[in-house]
Amino acid sequence: MIKMDKRLSEIYFRWEDKIDKDEWYFSNSFESITKDMSAEEAFNYIPNVVDMLLKLDDDYLIWETLYFLISLYNIAETTQIHLSLEDKWNELEEHIRNYDDSFGTPYNELKRYLRIKD
Repeated sequence: MIKMDKRLSEIYFRWEDKIDKDEWYFSNSFESITKDMSAEEAFNYIPNVVDMLLKLDDDYLIWETLYFLISLYNIAETTQIHLSLEDKWNELEEHIRNYDDSFGTPYNELKRYLRIKD
């Protein structure tokens, strides 16, 4: 069991107030985590994001976090599915299916990026 990165969980604390002050809040916050990451570090960070996605219950937050996951894969320069994501893929899909916007766009982009067929 991987312990959730505190920096990631703090991004979601009182996010409504923060986004009112900075429309790029999520982009800036996620970038503060990834700015100095190597490809390996980005790949190894993926389980944190997968676990967070499973905890989130707001379509907007899931949308933003799915794009963060895609950006980690871009930094990692791979389409290899992380074992943590592979193990939780069905659970993640079932969870995201409840959120129409996220299931429609970023989830399908993630599937395309990772070359996952239906």
